[in-house]
Parts: sequence; structure tokens; C-alpha cells
Amino acid sequence: MIGSKSSEWQGYAKRVFLVSLAAVAIICIGVVVAERKSSNQNDALGGAYYAVTKPPAFNFNRFIENTWIYDGRSASRDEEGFIEKLARRHHYKLQIHHLNTFKDNEFRASLFSQDIHCIIFPPLSHFPGIGELAKKDLRGYVSAGNNVVFIGSYEWLSVMNDIFGFQLMSDYKDGPYYRNDRNVRGTPFQWSMSRLEQPDGSIYSVKIDSIPMEGACMFDTMGACVVFFTKYNLGTIVYIAFDYDTPYGIGHWDQILHAAMMM
Repeated sequence: MIGSKSSEWQGYAKRVFLVSLAAVAIICIGVVVAERKSSNQNDALGGAYYAVTKPPAFNFNRFIENTWIYDGRSASRDEEGFIEKLARRHHYKLQIHHLNTFKDNEFRASLFSQDIHCIIFPPLSHFPGIGELAKKDLRGYVSAGNNVVFIGSYEWLSVMNDIFGFQLMSDYKDGPYYRNDRNVRGTPFQWSMSRLEQPDGSIYSVKIDSIPMEGACMFDTMGACVVFFTKYNLGTIVYIAFDYDTPYGIGHWDQILHAAMMM
């Protein structure tokens, strides 16, 4: 009898041990599954956060290799030469190609003859004669994903209104001009100085409220914008209010030109 009870007790203890072991194993499996699920959820949330906060795809790693600069009869010769030098400052490998006419056939041939994705339009000395075909070609050039940079003159504001259908209005306020951190985020302008001083040259600013809805002001003061860009289909249009008519007292406006060229 004693031997039989002892055997039963040993069997009962063995069953309790096995049940306990199984319970521990189940708990461990549950913990592992929960951790993996939590990890997957965190990864998914992280991916969603990245997707929301990922900046626009601008190339910050290297400067552009080629650009057009308009140097036709209506361009201001002095400013054009100085802007060309500024464009090459610290970027001596930049290849500059001259766009010297708005005549329909020659303008079209120049725009689409080479793989050049940026045009700089220096300040104007007088209004250029731009035909309807040249206007259409310039719209097509920008729409295809290219970038144009207009520099400091009220004449260009009128030309931009005429070609692209904008309603830009001129304005003026004394500097300094302050960076709009919300607007510059994810663009080459985010690396520029937080404040631009009033340069020695002339400023041809625009009213912020007149900038197209697709656009954004990069630098302004009291509603007068001195640097803005706007999307135009797949391309970009940039305006810089400073005319670069003097090599003195330009501060960090050369960085603004470089950032505009990289848009």
C-alpha cells in the first residue's frame, strides 16, 4: 500500500511539473509574439512618419553642372557679367551657356538642343520682345521639370505675369529680410543664412499675397518678399529681388543665387 501511494504521488508530481513547464512555454511564446507585433507596428509607424516628413527631392549633394544665362540685347550687361562670376563662385566647374535671343526658332533650338536644366535671367535694361511661340516654349521648358531663375527687375515681374499667368505685384520694404523656416524646409534655401541684410544695390520685391498659391516666400519683411519660388507643372520658377548691380555689400546674396540654381 505504501509503495502504491508513493508511486501515485510521484506520478501526480510529474504531471504538475509538466503542466507548469507547458504553461511557462506558452507564456514565453506569447511574450515573443507580442514583442514582434509591437516592433512591426513601430516600424510601420516609423515608415508612416518618414513618409509624411520626407522633404522634397532636391539634390543637395552636388552643384549643377550646366546652366543657361540670358545675355540678349535687353539684358543689363554689367549685371549679367557679375552674375556669371557669382554663379561660378566656389563652383568653378560650372559650365555656362549663353542664351542670346528670344527669336522663336533660335530660342527653341537653344532650349532643347542640350541637356541643361536651369536658365538664369539677369536684370533687364528694357522690356524684351518675346513672341507667342517663345512664350509657349519657355512654359514647355519649365513644365518638363526644368528651373528658371529671374533676377531683380520689375520688367521681369511683368514678363512672368504675361508668360505664366501670374498676378505678381511689386512692393518695397527696407531690410533686413528674414528666412521663413517653414517654407525653406526641404529646399536648398534651408542651408542659407537666417537673415539677409539690405544690400547696397537695388531691391525689387513683391507682395507676398500676390505670389501664386503653389508658391512660397523664402525671405521677406513686413509682407514684402525678396525671394520666392513656385512650382509650375513639373518645373520650378524662382525670383530673386536683388539686382546684383554692385560687387560691394552683397553679404550672403551669392548663396541665395546658388540655392535658386539648385531648385
